Amino acid sequence: MRRRKVKKKLLTVFLPGKYLMKLQLISWIKTSSGTIWLASLAAGKSKRQINDWMNKRTKTKRVQKLDSTLTGKLTVKLMLRVMAQVHKWCDELPVGDMFVFNCESAEPQKQFQVWGKWLSRKEKGYTWVSNKELLSFYFYKHRDLE
Repeated sequence: MRRRKVKKKLLTVFLPGKYLMKLQLISWIKTSSGTIWLASLAAGKSKRQINDWMNKRTKTKRVQKLDSTLTGKLTVKLMLRVMAQVHKWCDELPVGDMFVFNCESAEPQKQFQVWGKWLSRKEKGYTWVSNKELLSFYFYKHRDLE
């Protein structure tokens, strides 16, 4: 069996008000049946701030500011863009792969509730499963979905 190359996927969008949104999908864990992909989303004012947060450099002031502030003025437009890209990435997933989205915002419990309502009401074609303990959602691509 030939190994397939697994590359990180990235989407960067410039938002009104000098905000920047970055959505990335990285190969997190490789299993015998496929790969578990981890999605992370950040919105901020500078590329450096977002890159530091995504690379888990938690000691810098920029990351600490992003962890403690909320940018909730563009929520609906942001969610629409994110879910459109997530749909594209879910369609590209090979059979047996899993897509995981963790709630890591300044208020993770609130983010979990909002995404939970969104995924239960708007997502008819995909079956998202939530984990309240880890504040995360995941989607597993079964063989019958192909």
